[in-house]
Amino acid sequence: MARPRLTEQQKLAKALTELHQVLGSEQGVVRGKQIKNPTRLLLLERGYLREILKGWYFVSDPLAEAGDTTPFYANYWEYLASYLSERFGTDYCLTAEHSLLRHAQHNVVPQQVNVMLAVNQSQFQELAFGHSVALYPGGKSFPAPADQESLMGIRCMSAPYCLVMLNPRYFKDYAREVQIVMGKVVDPSTIAALVDINAAGVARLVSAYRRIERSDFSEEILKQLSGLKTALNTEGDPFSGEQVFQLGAPGRSPLYNRIRVFWAQHREAVLASRPLDARVKLSNADYLARVEAIRVEDAYHSLSIERYRVTPELIRKVAEEKWDPAGNSQDQRQIDAMAARGYLDAFQLVKEDAGQAYAKRAAKSDIASQLFNDRHQAWFQKLFGPSVDAGILERRDLVGYRRHRVFLRGSLHAPPHFDYVRDGMEALRECLTEETDAFVRAVLGHWLFGFIHPYMDGNGRMARFTMNLMLASGGYPWTVIRVEDRATYMAALEKASVVDDLATFSNFVADSVRRSL
Repeated sequence: MARPRLTEQQKLAKALTELHQVLGSEQGVVRGKQIKNPTRLLLLERGYLREILKGWYFVSDPLAEAGDTTPFYANYWEYLASYLSERFGTDYCLTAEHSLLRHAQHNVVPQQVNVMLAVNQSQFQELAFGHSVALYPGGKSFPAPADQESLMGIRCMSAPYCLVMLNPRYFKDYAREVQIVMGKVVDPSTIAALVDINAAGVARLVSAYRRIERSDFSEEILKQLSGLKTALNTEGDPFSGEQVFQLGAPGRSPLYNRIRVFWAQHREAVLASRPLDARVKLSNADYLARVEAIRVEDAYHSLSIERYRVTPELIRKVAEEKWDPAGNSQDQRQIDAMAARGYLDAFQLVKEDAGQAYAKRAAKSDIASQLFNDRHQAWFQKLFGPSVDAGILERRDLVGYRRHRVFLRGSLHAPPHFDYVRDGMEALRECLTEETDAFVRAVLGHWLFGFIHPYMDGNGRMARFTMNLMLASGGYPWTVIRVEDRATYMAALEKASVVDDLATFSNFVADSVRRSL
């Protein structure tokens, strides 16, 4: 008896099942030889795979446009680790510069990555979108196995080793990243033990720790060497002319220190663009009435920025409770309507919190930061409550922060690994609490919430809620980021995360606040 022919959808389901079995849960890179040829061809045709380099494929979104860079950036480091491991096994290691960036969790894909080899080979490999990998013999500089470690699957110099081996100019070119990695090192002896590898590098680090006010750490390095008759020239300042930052306790994760460093680094630029002329003088009741009056407009723009297919009419339908998922199967399937219902539910909570912050805007102690600490999880749960009610999400999906990787479409910046999200949010809460200016809290709170990306979805909406809560605490109006300004808005956020330009985003928010008057 002949076997029934598979439908096109059944063929696709079978191919995706095979791909999933090859990939596992977190991977997004596959070699062509790992899957059957018919499977590979079908998935390429349907857009679920994309070839970036001959024989190498990234998992892709079938709805993505042809030039979408997301699969490349999302899977870049995994691809590079697989490619280098297949070709060289353990006989490769990122250079000191690029090892440093991996240790610092600098999640921007560089134009070129430099790789040292334990074998006598050289190669320059061009990749997609103008990126490349340079490979060359490491010779005597190639680190011993004890001085290497694997970071997200790619072989790097250990943190102490890369700090000691860094070219002196990198203490200026990458001053922030160097300090973040210095904060990661717990044991001074791991640096002192490298004195025979690079005595000048050890001396440079002693001076560097003094500059960032870790003299006790510097002295402990010297103490470890005191009986070995080692003469080190620890004069000078490797960070001369560069900003230094107050880090957390030794051993804190790089993301914790990165958030605190970002705040200190960019605070003055944000202060310079404060729209002090845009503060409102309304009674508490009038402020809340004004916020309520624009809730449909705010929901329309905020959801449209996230590419939900919504209209003001749909928002009103949901707001007026004319949407009945239990009695109308068409509405039950309408994901956009659920997003609108969730947004309006969350908006109500945030409006109440903003009202409290506005009412106490003249108080010496800031209530907005405490409200954020206590309430942001409740906002998130309201956002996606309708999805739980409809059976699309489970309750546990709305508990805590994300437990999976997430990527930003078309961005050079990848959000931090989920293992570090709690550290990042802890640092953000501390910065909000310590900050005295409401506009700084609004701008940096918005940007860094999105930078950390603590949830699988809804981060943009949550960031804008955070911004408006903080604006209320300074007497600024509730501010709508318009969908017409989406391109400018997203470009400003990208510049903040990728090229350290906060002035563009800060000025954009200031202009939006003024327009909201």
